[in-house]
Amino acid sequence: MSGPETQALAAYWRFFEGTNSRDSQRFTQTLNFPHVRVSARGWAGVVPDARTHARNNSFESLLAMGWDHTVGIEPQVLHVAPNKVHLVGGWTRYTKDDQPIISNQVTYIATDVNGHWGMQSRYGIDQDLDGPTPDPIASGEHGDTGFDANARNAVNIVAKALASVGTDNAASAGHVHYPCLVIHPGRVQAFNDAAHLRRRLPEQPLQLRCARALQAGPTGATVAFEAKRSGRPLKGICFVRIEGDDWRIKSGSFIDAG
Repeated sequence: MSGPETQALAAYWRFFEGTNSRDSQRFTQTLNFPHVRVSARGWAGVVPDARTHARNNSFESLLAMGWDHTVGIEPQVLHVAPNKVHLVGGWTRYTKDDQPIISNQVTYIATDVNGHWGMQSRYGIDQDLDGPTPDPIASGEHGDTGFDANARNAVNIVAKALASVGTDNAASAGHVHYPCLVIHPGRVQAFNDAAHLRRRLPEQPLQLRCARALQAGPTGATVAFEAKRSGRPLKGICFVRIEGDDWRIKSGSFIDAG
């Protein structure tokens, strides 16, 4: 049997095949649930189950913009666990004449739920680029995507939040936008306010090793980090977006790499 990385990559390409099929049932079968989409535009949506998704999904808005097909960019595997993989990728939508309409940078969370690998969450930068999507992971401390200041701001917020865990959980919870969604295979954990999150944060300090932006745009960024918790490696991604004048964490996915 193939490993989680192979399964997650296959699920990534099935996701685009399902999109291009224009068949709601087939597209729904490429996902896992509860399914979460988080956007830098300021919204987050949770679809509880496959039946709800298939019933409400529509390709009409895509067709209205002249869409004919979507091409996914080659993904890069970031973190791997037996039942979860973080992938950095994105897509470009095209007309039937192969003219690009719009592109997006997206970090995907692929999960194994009861033997089915599918996309369970999508963190979209939604910066409305024309033409091909840029390389999703750039060299350096943060993503070289034309929004370097935003990337630095997002990295700083994640670093502050993680560095405060176990030493000042109130400060850590203050860097979060609520409700905050944490993605688990087949489950989404929602923290409705700072008090709720503060009660659930560990009392043991985290040792942050590094944090860097993977993708960044005018109002949102995805940040990857590596840390240690009680001596065990912890890896994860956080989606950060601007709320008023502040950058705050909206969602996260974590992998215990020990």
